Amino acid sequence: MEADLPHSALLVIDMQIHFEDVAGHLVDRLLPLIALYHEMDLPVIFTQHGHLPNDRGTLVRRWGPPGKDSILRFSKSWELMAALDVVAHRSERLSSKDTYDAFLHTDLEKRLRDADVTTVVVAGTMTNLCCETTARAAFCRDWNVVMLDDGCATVDAQSHRASMDNLRFGFAEVCKIGDVICELSGKRARSSSVTEV
Repeated sequence: MEADLPHSALLVIDMQIHFEDVAGHLVDRLLPLIALYHEMDLPVIFTQHGHLPNDRGTLVRRWGPPGKDSILRFSKSWELMAALDVVAHRSERLSSKDTYDAFLHTDLEKRLRDADVTTVVVAGTMTNLCCETTARAAFCRDWNVVMLDDGCATVDAQSHRASMDNLRFGFAEVCKIGDVICELSGKRARSSSVTEV
């Protein structure tokens, strides 16, 4: 793997109750990776997508008013899925996200620069909307990008596959959660043995 995982941040995109039917199956897969990032003191940032009642932006015009088709910020559907909410207290939250791109209208770029992050690992939902847009935005801001094929979800397999293929072609390294865990664990083991010597 070319990505610099020991200097990476894990972005967990919009794993909110609103998307539980689409992405709830990802939770058990993501928990071990989140735990490893916490153990290694690497940044984990949970984004929460939502709109205020008076929002009339393009995304709301596309999907419908907040509280109906778009997510109303601070509502129950805006909250993180329960098992992730439990572990998120050890992570950062980005709760002002209101469009597909987690960098737009937020301080995400500053957080990553301040933490000396060189690689962004993207997981969450939906693959072809917020995950893909954020991955492209990270690449365009000069970060190495890793997309977790089995750590992202969307409404159908075809859309998921198309996103992964596009990202692999020009923007990101696409791999499995297990690959990242093995790579990070291996780096940690090598680092420990060097320290002991």
